[in-house]
Amino acid sequence: MTQTVIIWIHLVAAIAWIGGLLFHRLVLRPAIGRVSLPGKGQEVLTGILSRIEARFKTLRWLSLATLLVTGIVNLLNEGGSARMESAWGAVLMLKLFFVLIVIGLTAIHDVGMAAPADASSEPGRASVWIGDTILALGLVIVLIAAYLVQS
Repeated sequence: MTQTVIIWIHLVAAIAWIGGLLFHRLVLRPAIGRVSLPGKGQEVLTGILSRIEARFKTLRWLSLATLLVTGIVNLLNEGGSARMESAWGAVLMLKLFFVLIVIGLTAIHDVGMAAPADASSEPGRASVWIGDTILALGLVIVLIAAYLVQS
């Protein structure tokens, strides 16, 4: 039962993380890109976006921390298995490599660069590129996880 709860927590954290990234990329960013407000309206919109990003940043890091902790617990439970020395273990190591890259890119995105209000500026483009890369790698990690469950 305990292992089931740990896997459930791991899945909920993954859903929150990937779901938030998908919402940001597929819903929020395109919708905001189509909005043009006169006068102080643009300042209000920028303020709202800053608050959304701050809240999601907290969720993103809580999700990643939860994924890391529950992933380590899952790895320790699997540690004595012969699967670790097979192709399954090699695929798991690839997943963990991508996880480390995602954590590093997330740190660069959240700490290393300030999010400018104007996404057409160079730092804005870099932030968007890093965000899209994090999303793509996150989806690859989920694909690898699905493969590992089936193997």
